[in-house]
Amino acid sequence: MKTATVTKRMIISALAGTIMIPGSAITAQAKENDTLPIAGIESVLAECYQSDWQHPIELYLVPTEQEEYSNMVFANVEDFLYVRKEPDEDSEWLGKLYKDGAATAVGTEGDYTLIRSGSVEGYVLTDQLYTGGAAKEYALQAAQKQATVTAYVLNVRSGQGTEYEILTQITKDQTYQVTGEAVDGWYPIRAGETDGWVSGEYVTVTDSFTYAESREEEQARIAAEEAQKAAEEAAAQAEAQRALEAAQVRSSGQAVIDYACQFIGNPYVWGGTSLTNGADCSGFVQAVYQNFGISLPRTSAEMRSAGYEVSYENAMPGDIMCYDGHVGLYMGDGTIVNAIDEAHGIGISNATYTNIITIRRMF
Repeated sequence: MKTATVTKRMIISALAGTIMIPGSAITAQAKENDTLPIAGIESVLAECYQSDWQHPIELYLVPTEQEEYSNMVFANVEDFLYVRKEPDEDSEWLGKLYKDGAATAVGTEGDYTLIRSGSVEGYVLTDQLYTGGAAKEYALQAAQKQATVTAYVLNVRSGQGTEYEILTQITKDQTYQVTGEAVDGWYPIRAGETDGWVSGEYVTVTDSFTYAESREEEQARIAAEEAQKAAEEAAAQAEAQRALEAAQVRSSGQAVIDYACQFIGNPYVWGGTSLTNGADCSGFVQAVYQNFGISLPRTSAEMRSAGYEVSYENAMPGDIMCYDGHVGLYMGDGTIVNAIDEAHGIGISNATYTNIITIRRMF
């Protein structure tokens, strides 16, 4: 369902050289020399509804400021009503006017009113509409104000005056919801997530209603909604898959760390690969991963190409931290377990004790 803007206007009935007096009956020359009956509004409308086809309702409206919504009607239904091509319930439907949707009444034919709403023009059952005084009252209650910016740049302030703080700025031709009554010529609006005030000198305030949706517009909207839903579901599934994979990696990596930490305190031996009798840095990492069925290169330089690279921000327990001439296993919380040197053996170090060349993930 789409929303459009209605600007208040007065409907002028042109009566050449006559004065309309309620309850009186006179005649006047209409456009193209058609003679139309002019009478008290009640009798005119009664005659209008009794004939097979009537002149546009606009011709009979009283031109007063109080009647600015007199040619508007609203859908008086729980869901929607069909706008049909002909005044017949079996006629092809052209669009839908949803609950409380607004339309312009063009004329009547039998039990139907010809309306124009949004891009749709067709017939709806008159008894499913708010019309006349009821429509006017409804319009005055239901109209939502919106403000269109006329300045190139307009400040949105925290209060009604230029001395108040500037919260944000909006630009020309942008339209925003008016959220309340004007105060001293300032209007409260909502701009994105910001609620503030703008000067009435730099906005045009109009009424906004909901209008009919054509069959084609409905089809396009439904297709767009279905595509959006499908995209959101796909994104959710992808995120769930990523979360699952991350959990699996975290679980596997933590298992690597749990296993490696059993050997803390064991000796460092240059060229060694024994977790109990001694290993150097790359021998330690190689032996730990070998326990999980993963074969790694022998040297720390060769390990820089193993698995795939991840960033330090995304590092997880079990990832291999590669340095210049050294390698260790990331434990999380900025630490590594590694074969340090002959003086310290296998122990825990700060992961950023020196520059990290790359971080490799094996799962």
